[in-house]
Amino acid sequence: MKKIGVFGGTFNPVHRGHEISAVGFYDKFALDKLLIVPANIPPHKQNYGDVSAADRLEMCRLCFGKYQNSRRIEVSDAEIKKDGVSYTFDTIEALCKIYPKETSVIYFLVGSDMFLYLEQWHKYRELLEMCVFAVAFRQSGNADAGAVQKFRESLLQRGYKTELLENTAFQISSTELREKLKRGVCGLREYISPEVLDYIKERKIYVL
Repeated sequence: MKKIGVFGGTFNPVHRGHEISAVGFYDKFALDKLLIVPANIPPHKQNYGDVSAADRLEMCRLCFGKYQNSRRIEVSDAEIKKDGVSYTFDTIEALCKIYPKETSVIYFLVGSDMFLYLEQWHKYRELLEMCVFAVAFRQSGNADAGAVQKFRESLLQRGYKTELLENTAFQISSTELREKLKRGVCGLREYISPEVLDYIKERKIYVL
């Protein structure tokens, strides 16, 4: 069976937390391919500022391009090419036609914060039938671990299997990084890869 991973998000900007999660996801589940899928218009978030979808897509390509010789990680423009809101259901449904259940398993990486609101997602039951959710913790010290485990158990009782990435939560968010970039804070290479940071500076993205 082929193992296909999907990691979606706004990636505004893509940062080392995304990078670490993606590589950990790829390695833990021994994926044959991992698709990084920036959203066009996320259903659960604002698209902050004037950052274009094209810029977010390019930042992802710069961030993950360095892994092309060691892992099969690809950045997909599937959601950005579509007009309107980016629903995970539509993306996974399209992938299921390429990678049918008979030959493949699709794993979808989701942050613990969004996972706990899964029942509010568009066609979430169908999603649970089509893919395996792999949960990455977002809060320091995995503060929501208890709630995640309880929800996983309730899904299992309904016949839906989920997985844990068992990662260490990254200690800064995209929101915090945008604020630092707007204020011209230096020394952010600990949080954003050099290729992406150079692109942000050259294009003057997030500048007030």
